[in-house]
Amino acid sequence: MSTLLNLSPGPLRRSAGFLPLLALLASSSAWGQVAQANGTDCPNGPKNLPLTTYDEQVQYLATPDCRTSFLDSIQFIPLSREKENYYVSFGLWIRERGEYVSNPNFSDRPPGNIYQMQRYFLHTDVHLGERFRLFGELASSLLNGRNGGSRPSLDEEKMYVHQGFFDLGLLKSGRDSLTLRAGRQEIAFGSQNLVSTRDGRNIRRSVDGARLTWVKGDWTVDMLAVRPTLENKDYFDNPPDHSRSFWAVYAVHPFRFLPRGNIDLYYMGLDNKSAFDSKGTGRQQRETIGTRLWGTTEHWDYNDEFTFQWGWFRSGDIRAWAISTEHGYRLEQAPLRPRFGFRAVAFSGDQNPSSRNVGTFNSIYEQGPYFSYAELFARRNLVALQPSANLKLMKSVSLTFNPAFFWRESTSDGLYSVGNTVIVPGSKSNARFIASQASAQLRWRMTRNLTWFTEYGHFFPGEFLKQSTPGKSINYWTGWLDIRY
Repeated sequence: MSTLLNLSPGPLRRSAGFLPLLALLASSSAWGQVAQANGTDCPNGPKNLPLTTYDEQVQYLATPDCRTSFLDSIQFIPLSREKENYYVSFGLWIRERGEYVSNPNFSDRPPGNIYQMQRYFLHTDVHLGERFRLFGELASSLLNGRNGGSRPSLDEEKMYVHQGFFDLGLLKSGRDSLTLRAGRQEIAFGSQNLVSTRDGRNIRRSVDGARLTWVKGDWTVDMLAVRPTLENKDYFDNPPDHSRSFWAVYAVHPFRFLPRGNIDLYYMGLDNKSAFDSKGTGRQQRETIGTRLWGTTEHWDYNDEFTFQWGWFRSGDIRAWAISTEHGYRLEQAPLRPRFGFRAVAFSGDQNPSSRNVGTFNSIYEQGPYFSYAELFARRNLVALQPSANLKLMKSVSLTFNPAFFWRESTSDGLYSVGNTVIVPGSKSNARFIASQASAQLRWRMTRNLTWFTEYGHFFPGEFLKQSTPGKSINYWTGWLDIRY
């Protein structure tokens, strides 16, 4: 029990000092919502906040009657009396989080404990008409009390420029447009299987480069060339990583052969001068093509993705593949409005350790989380099945049960971390079954701006982990409060 409560006085004092700010933000949110509900001339704002802060819509605050609190007044500051699309917006995103892992890496060395993570974003968004925009965002990601210290690139970065870019409208004709975005930015495509913001970790991902977005009729096409940023712990120490380059073309279009269907088509390229896998370290160039079929009907939703990779690593060739499917069925009129889902995925592993060729799939800038927020291993050399059941306990409270079962795709390959390092070599066991999990998630959307989330999971080691590690089971918990304006 003493291990579980291993929090130093420093983090506790910081949390106590945070409570007055929380009370101010909560009361401001409630005040604004009541005022808008009673108003007659105020249009409704977006119901949900988007994944990325630069996609937040505040134009509804151009109506003076909508700006009912101090925070509303700084979210929309008009720059012109005649033109509503000339304005400045300020916003923030705070996440206060706790996490507990009983036996990291299925071992009691180092011992697990509970620790605190904090994440702060402050952004400024300047719009000068439809053709020009300037966006900047400062961030701080802090970690306190974790046994073993922070994990590189995942937990701690004291203060840094997370985003800083400009948008230039090159073409605008009706619904058609062509926009150039240049600078530091977040990117996310599709279901984020390959390109994501990595919101599940304390440090979200950003990249430096250029993105061209073309909207033509029902087509949306993104073309980009970027470098990821380095996530060093010191202040303002996150320059671009010149050892890695990433480029992509991603297109989305309705697909009327399927019910309310859509199709994503993509090509991606990754050049890494210091890539690492079970066969060593060296330069790698990996190219990826794939398609995603997805849609939502009255009761069903589906999301199927098929991916193939080729290229070279040192003197060997790369051939890898991935299949990801998820289907859900909703009963909107039934008590608790349940959604029952089933996910099945497979990511190729290397078949021959003595060969120079590589068969391990690379999820590139994969989503975090995917199976759970514990993220004990990456989506490489993996086969997984995950049923789920989501229940609406109240209008603003949902409960999700999502157990999962994991196998190695190839018994010749090992188990990888989300940092793309080998955490368990494949040579230690011929067993295929890795582990199973029992987990549940609770989400309480208190207001549009305040959300509480928590997850608990228990991981049971399979034969592979029992034979190649100390084989300890893992208890995992995380919980956080999100505050966004």
